[in-house]
Formats: sequence, C-alpha cells, structure tokens
Amino acid sequence: MGDTNDEIEDHSEGLRERLWGSSSNTDSTYLPQVKPDCKPTLGQEFASIDDVQAFYNNYAKEAGFSTRINSSKKDKETNEIYRKEYVCSKEGSTSKGVRSETKRRRGISREGCTAKLAAIRSKTGKYIVTVFVEDHNHSLATPRKVHLLRSHRNVTDVQRVLYKQLTEANVPLHQQISIFELQAGGIENIGCIGKDLYNYESTMRKEMKGDDADLLFEHFTSEKEKNSAFYFEIMTSDEDHINRCFWADAISRRGYSYFGDVVVFDTTYNTNRYGMILAPFVGVNNHGQTIVFACALLGSETTDSFVWLFEQFKKAMPSGPPKMIITDQDPAMTKAIKQCLPNTFHRYCSWHILNKFSEKLNALIYRDYYRDFQKCIWESYNMEEFDSRWKEIITKSQLNENEWLQSMYEIRSKWVPIYLNHVFSAGMSSSQRVESCHAFFKRYVSKKDSLVEFVVRFNRALARQRHEELHADHIDINEKPVIKLPFAMEKQMSEIYTRKMFYKFQEEFWNSLLYTTELVNESSDCYMYKIKREEECGSRVREIVVEKNQNFASCSCKKFESEGIPCRHILSYLSKMKINSYLPDHYILKRWTQFVKRDKVIDEIGLEIIDFSNKSFLLRRSALFELASKVIDHAAHSEEASKILQDNLHQAL
Repeated sequence: MGDTNDEIEDHSEGLRERLWGSSSNTDSTYLPQVKPDCKPTLGQEFASIDDVQAFYNNYAKEAGFSTRINSSKKDKETNEIYRKEYVCSKEGSTSKGVRSETKRRRGISREGCTAKLAAIRSKTGKYIVTVFVEDHNHSLATPRKVHLLRSHRNVTDVQRVLYKQLTEANVPLHQQISIFELQAGGIENIGCIGKDLYNYESTMRKEMKGDDADLLFEHFTSEKEKNSAFYFEIMTSDEDHINRCFWADAISRRGYSYFGDVVVFDTTYNTNRYGMILAPFVGVNNHGQTIVFACALLGSETTDSFVWLFEQFKKAMPSGPPKMIITDQDPAMTKAIKQCLPNTFHRYCSWHILNKFSEKLNALIYRDYYRDFQKCIWESYNMEEFDSRWKEIITKSQLNENEWLQSMYEIRSKWVPIYLNHVFSAGMSSSQRVESCHAFFKRYVSKKDSLVEFVVRFNRALARQRHEELHADHIDINEKPVIKLPFAMEKQMSEIYTRKMFYKFQEEFWNSLLYTTELVNESSDCYMYKIKREEECGSRVREIVVEKNQNFASCSCKKFESEGIPCRHILSYLSKMKINSYLPDHYILKRWTQFVKRDKVIDEIGLEIIDFSNKSFLLRRSALFELASKVIDHAAHSEEASKILQDNLHQAL
C-alpha cells in the first residue's frame, strides 16, 4: 500500500514538472516553478489591497502553499490600510510550552518559512509590491492536495445558504458533503472541507449566544402578532436565563378541543445545547396519528416546574382538562398532576416500566424471566389471574426481596392493563407514541440547537406532521375503503369511520364471524353470554353482559371501553342474536369518525360555540376562519394558486 502511495506522489510531481517545471531544492530551499504571469514581481501595482491578496493567494495555489496575513497597518486619520504583509502559513514557530491535556492534539505546522509578500499604498492610491521573498524551507503541496490548504478553502455564499437549509432539515454533515460533491463534480472541487462547515456553524452559534432568550421572546411575540390565538409563556431567572417556556399555536389548541380526551406527557428527551427537557403534550387524532397539543422546555423537573407547566396548559386549553393523562412515574410530576388535574385519571406508562426491568434485574434473571413478566402484564385475563401469575414468577425467580418489583406491584392499578382497561385511553396504553414522536422530531432538531433554532425546527416538523393529517383527510374524502363482502354493517362503518379506524373495525368484524354465542345466565336486569371461537382449542372464553333496559353489551375484554372500537365479541353477539343489521349509535365513538371536525364549530382558542344567538359574530368569524384555513392549505402547494388567492384577497379588501 505504501508503494502505491509513493507512485501516486511521484506521478503528481511528474505532472507538476510537465506543467510548471521542477521545484529547485538546494540546501533545503524550495523555489516554486509557476507560470510567469502568476508570479508577483517587485514594483507590481494593484488597484486595491484586496487585489493584492487575491493575486498572491492565487500564486500560492499554483505554487503549492497556503498564505495568511502577518501584519496590517492603517492610517490613523483616514483609517485606510497603507501597508499589508502576507506570509506562508508555515512562517514562524510553534510555542514549545506544555499544552493542556484537555486541548485537542494538533500537529506542528510552523517551520520558520520566510516566504512573504508586502505591499504599500502609494500617493496615487494604488498598492505597490515592495517585498517579495520567493524561497520556502519546506516541500510544497502537490496539485492533488492544494485544495486542502487553508487559504484555498472557502465556504461560499451559495454553500452557506444550502448548508443552512440542509442543517435545518437535520441532514448529517457527511451527507451534506456528498451533495456538495455532486454539485461541484468532485470532492476536490467543493472548495471547502467538513471542518470549514463546522467552523462556520460554530461562528454563527457564538454570534447568537447570549441573545437566545431575547430572540425566543421576539419569535413568540411575532407568532402572536400573526395570530392572536398563539399562546406562550416564558419564565426567566434573575440572570435573564430561560428556566421554563410553554407554547401552543391555534391549530394545536383547536386540535385539543377535538381530541384532547387522552393526553400523553413525557419529559425524557434533551433537545438543545442548554440541556433543557422537551415536554410535549401529545394525543391521537381520528386517523390514529400522533398530534401535538402543546410543548414546553423545562430547565428542571421539580414539582414547582410541573405545577407551573400544567397551569399554563389549563390556561391554553379552555375546553377543559383531559379525561386521562399518561406519564412516567416521576414523583414530582405525580404530585403536580394531583394538585392541578384532580379530576383527570392519571395512568403510568407501561412501556417505561417495562424498560426498567433490564436495569432493576440482574442479567441472568432478566434473561430467564422477563418474557414471563411480559405475558403476565399483557395477557392476564383478569386481575385475579395477574396477581396469581405475578406471585408465581416472583417465587420461581426468588425475587421476593426485590424492592423495586414490590413497589411496582403495589401501584399495579396505575399501570397494568387489566386494571385500567375500563377507562378510555384511545389506544395509547403506553408512551410508545411519545417515543415515536421523539424519533420523528429528532429527524429535525439537534442537541446543538439554540432555543430559537429548536423552536423553529420543531415547528417545521410540526408542519410536516399536520400535512400528513391533511393528506389522511383528503384520502377519506376522495377514496373509499375496500369492502370484502356486502354486509350492511361493514358498508355502514366504511362511510362513517376514517380509513385507519375502519380497517381496525373490519378486522374485528371479520373475526367476529368465527365466534359462537351462548346465553349462560339471566337476571332481572341483564343477560350474560359466553363468546368463544369455534373449533379452536385453548381460546379464551369472553363474557358479555347485556343490560336489558339499555340493550348495551359490555365485554370482559374491555376493548370498546379502552379503545373505542367494538370488539369482535360484541360484534359476534350483535350478529348472532340478529339484533340489528347496523351498528347501534352507542357503539360509534365520534372521535374516530370522519365527521368529528365537521359537527363542531370551534373558535381560535379551542372553545366550542354553542349559543349561536349571542355569538353570531364569533360563529361567522370561526366559520370563515375554518374555511380560509382550508383554502390556504390547498393554495400553498402551488405558486400559481397562491398568487390567485392573494389577488382575490386583495380585491376583497
């Protein structure tokens, strides 16, 4: 491999000799051989000092060395440069003092080279070369390596704009270099290296540092001026450092009025250079997509911080608190929720707890028994079965003294599904939805971001997320889902549910055809049925209780209560008992339908307008705002459509 490299270098030197002649090397002196018109001469005149620098740097590139400014002198009265000296970058010597161990290890680049050029300003205003030392005391770079020398590298304005755009989209640097390489026709033609881009980014961030709090406040104020429904609050320390900030825009606040029954709140992701915690409030829309209701950045996770945050959330969402909130087990958070959201059902995240098993159990126990714990948690038929299976695993694994497992068992009613399935959770039984949300936003934000950079990039990701919701709405309007057979109930729900929810219903509906229904008990106020899958040994027998006065069936699996989609067992009962060819209204949860947004008139901050007689102005304004938002969303995809809309709006004014 070394011989091959030597051959490449020899070939490069040979190429230099054929093009420019050989470098003279006598007593370790290197004399560049370049084209005559590229070489500076004493007495040579230039119109400006910038022309001097450009000419000498171009000469250096041809010769194979890098330049830097050694000194610059200005006239005190006119502040104009009257003398400037440029030297080879290897001029001088490196300090031999002991370096700090914390500093980066850098090679020695200074070799005491005396090559230089100086120019002075004449009475005519032109600059004249007065000093030119041609010889170098070191070898010169070959043409293949010249583009790596510092003075021949430069991040152009075009590259800066593209770099900024790619960085805002969170494109990694190595991928950015590949894009620049394709544009330039080769990596050697880019004109800069990755280090230069890093340095440019570092310079920009240093310029912003210190003004971050003011910039963030200006950004939020600007957003509120654009739309008065934008809500934000910032709390700073005595040193004017941001401790907490919270924001929610008009779209998020309206979204909460439709889908704010269940909220997932998580604080496990550091997002910016200050180490502040991202605290998003997220939910799920009628398409089963994650949506963001509000967001916060917190400097600490204390009860006081969480109380402040939940109070801000309540102010921003006047339609009322959520019915359920899902969080991790943070004690400070738990205390704050109890204080601020006393009527909200607080559920711990099962996924977070399961993730801790690998930390709380030794490797062998985890390997041998974790799967048993998973089955116990997710597959237990009822509370009694869970308790029995849990105790059996504890005994087998000899974990009776494990304090963490004991504490988890004591609070099982806050995180084990079988204890919680009677409460609606919109299918968000764990914070995996938040984890996937984090993964989504991570594609757009970076831990190097300043606060205002983070918020801007976060909003860009939010816009992408909302476009996916818009696209799902578009599909529901313009496409119909595939129906397997012409059952009246299946066709009915294909026209009511959103596409995603319909396919969930369809799966339950078709599985319901495989079950048998048997009446096992009757009392004065209810019937009890057993539902079992036909010809399948070991299948679970489910119980359905039907209230006589309401004709409402409740299944022991609690799927309808927890997810809002009727389970296969209830559908089997309705079908086999021939009660109705169509699904009764009380089994259709409105939040999963295509019409959930059409049946409510919501103002900008998320309040439903009910008293039309007293709020005719608000009603008209809200209806117009909703219509205008849809028109703008469609027009924004086309420059031509945007111009037409702008022209028409100006005419309307």
